[in-house]
Amino acid sequence: YGKATEHLQKSLAIRKEIGDRNGEAVCYGKLGSVYKLVGEYEKATEHLQKSLAIRKEIGDRHGEASCNGNLGIVYKLVCEYGKATEHLQKSLAIRKEIGDRNGEACCYGNLGSVYLAVGEYGRATEHLQKSLAICKGIGDRNGEACCYGNLGSVYFAVGEYGRATELLQKSLAICKGIGDRNGEACCYGNLGSV
Repeated sequence: YGKATEHLQKSLAIRKEIGDRNGEAVCYGKLGSVYKLVGEYEKATEHLQKSLAIRKEIGDRHGEASCNGNLGIVYKLVCEYGKATEHLQKSLAIRKEIGDRNGEACCYGNLGSVYLAVGEYGRATEHLQKSLAICKGIGDRNGEACCYGNLGSVYFAVGEYGRATELLQKSLAICKGIGDRNGEACCYGNLGSV
């Protein structure tokens, strides 16, 4: 990741020098993603905020939605659930406005996982069901598997172990079908906990 950061910083410097605001926003966003992956959440937030500000300035609604979504995920990772929800709701509103069904499904899924983390199981289920419906509608099998897995976690948390097992089995079947070995491993791990 060190080389990625180095190259992105060089690209950012050039983008600033030539006045390419869109390119600058892209670089800040990519740097934010790299910092998120390596657990440097403060730097991730800083760079994503800079990208978001430029996206708003240049009227890039898709980029604005993406930045808000990524900020929501970073805030979830550091357990700042109020800020996570705020940014994910903003992202969701834009995704709906621009007709981005895949992004909408991701937002509902991420909101569902935030609500699961804070013990709001009804809201978690509601948002995950919305995500699942969209994933099925657009043929996103990976998203569908993720939704079933997260719904299984909700039912496990409320003590409905039979339903949790059923949902985790659905997730497992999809993961096997699409060759997602990591997802398969997660499903087996979760089933072992039930």
